Amino acid sequence: MLTVVATILSAVLAVFAAAPTSMHGTLSSAMQPPLPPRIVPGDSVLRRSWRTADSVRYALTMFRDADEIPVGRLLDVWRPDTIGGVPVVVRVQRLERGTVQLVDTTVTDQRTLAPRVRRSLQQNRRVLLEFNGARVKGSLAPLDAPPVPLDTTLRVAPFDAGNWELLLRALPLEKDFAARFPVYDLDGGLREYRVNVTGRTPVQGEDCHVVILTLARNRESVVWVSVATGQVVQIETMLGETTMLRQVRVR
Repeated sequence: MLTVVATILSAVLAVFAAAPTSMHGTLSSAMQPPLPPRIVPGDSVLRRSWRTADSVRYALTMFRDADEIPVGRLLDVWRPDTIGGVPVVVRVQRLERGTVQLVDTTVTDQRTLAPRVRRSLQQNRRVLLEFNGARVKGSLAPLDAPPVPLDTTLRVAPFDAGNWELLLRALPLEKDFAARFPVYDLDGGLREYRVNVTGRTPVQGEDCHVVILTLARNRESVVWVSVATGQVVQIETMLGETTMLRQVRVR
């Protein structure tokens, strides 16, 4: 995920090997469960009316064995805008960790959730991505070197890997809802994420959908999404057998 949070965690993730696969091996194609429906930008399943203006603060904490390690604070601000007569959502995330501040800005088509632009100032690089359907152009620039140009055309028009929270707000979440969707990640290329709603439970006094977000094989996050507002209230991601990252909304 190309986000300020993912940037902070990249060094941590590199320490852990991938989780072991099942001792029984891979299921045969006949035993595999059916794939959930695939959603693409502009899909009819996406709700056209959803909350596009918001400001949420989060605390990020890593738990490793018996240790509780503060990671930082995240401010996530969304606002509606119009570019060339097209309604868009501008999202700015600011992650503060000590004296370091990472900033990630995205522009997304409000009606289709197709990504338009991503600009990121990370610890060791600057990123610019411009999306036009299946084509992605831009540049990757180390802070102390000239930018490296990027221009690629994918098999399918993707969502932005770092903006899956927008998709959760526009999807008709309910128990047993499941979907898969293509995303573009600068570090991983074209990938597929999956969501599966397992039920509802109260978190911070709010009724929340419980969503399993699958980022890759053996890499999942549990996301609690407010039924009333669509806000992400809490996220838990296992980074290793004894290491977990928790992102919690702070009021």
